[in-house]
Amino acid sequence: MHYGSKTGFSEPIKRVIEAVVAEPAEDGQVPKTPTEAVAQVLPKSKFLQNVGFEPVAPKRNAKSAVSACVQELEAEVELEKQGAAALRDELEILKLKAVESEDARQKQREEIEILKKQGEENRKQAEETNSLLRRLLSLKE
Repeated sequence: MHYGSKTGFSEPIKRVIEAVVAEPAEDGQVPKTPTEAVAQVLPKSKFLQNVGFEPVAPKRNAKSAVSACVQELEAEVELEKQGAAALRDELEILKLKAVESEDARQKQREEIEILKKQGEENRKQAEETNSLLRRLLSLKE
């Protein structure tokens, strides 16, 4: 570590801290204090917490961490359940639309068959009419 309880900071760290404090401040900013310099030089150090300049983060005990994790997972499961329910609803709607579409297609097939039969009957009647006209014309000759 760069700090000893009897000797304080090591010489290289002292020089870096002094250099950071001595840096000229930018326009409108206050020069850095030694505490800010230590925080910049040793950002992951617990020194400032140990000497009382920074608040100590509250420790979470394992039970509360597990409880928070369980709550998070339960929330995720609930969201997935809601998503699955929405997908099931969409699937039901699509199935109904497919049935309706198939019914409409079947009606169209039936109508086409009816029209084919009517067309065939009309063709037969036209042939009979033509045949009758030919006979009539042949009688006049």
